[in-house]
Amino acid sequence: MASYHHISFFPILLSFSLIVSTFNIAIAASSSSSASSSPSTSAKTLNTYTTFIKDYCNSTTYPKNCYKFLSPYASVIKTSPLILTRASIYLALKQTSRSSYDLRSLSLFKNLTHNETVVIKDCLENVYSSLDRVKQSAVSVKSLKGGNSSDDEAFEWSNIKTWMSAAITGYTTCTDEFAEKKLSDSYQKMISSRVMKAHDLASNALSVVNKFTNY
Repeated sequence: MASYHHISFFPILLSFSLIVSTFNIAIAASSSSSASSSPSTSAKTLNTYTTFIKDYCNSTTYPKNCYKFLSPYASVIKTSPLILTRASIYLALKQTSRSSYDLRSLSLFKNLTHNETVVIKDCLENVYSSLDRVKQSAVSVKSLKGGNSSDDEAFEWSNIKTWMSAAITGYTTCTDEFAEKKLSDSYQKMISSRVMKAHDLASNALSVVNKFTNY
């Protein structure tokens, strides 16, 4: 696996910004449309959208977390399982990008012990691997239109499931060395707090993909 010292974070951010650009445009368009509606109608409509998201999130691994991150995009998601699925993967990508950046910053701390240096380095390499898998999923899902509407689409959804599962494994592998390297509690918490947010969003995204493709 390539060392994290040779991996540039900025191309990853650029790729992510391109992927979600249409999503952000849709948010702006939806906000403009909502502003032209009457307050009572908008409130009722938004309530319908957030209820849809909450019901969908109930089937995920971390439903409260799922709703927390997706509900701000209710006016874009509306009651579309496909858009919700895309948004789940995009949010997992965004958080994994952020987690890798945070770990990279952590690796630059002064006075790290040998074990701390090794664990952070290995963890960052695993998170970069997860980032690549989630990015593949985000790129792929952008062009898909249904759950299993064709053999080609079914194949792509299968790939996404494989990639997201691999990403989740990468996050958990990151923390496997804690006991072996006898890492201090403080560093365990610092690393875990940066990794598990991405893990939880990716787990939720995989749950959403599974539900969508089982329609």
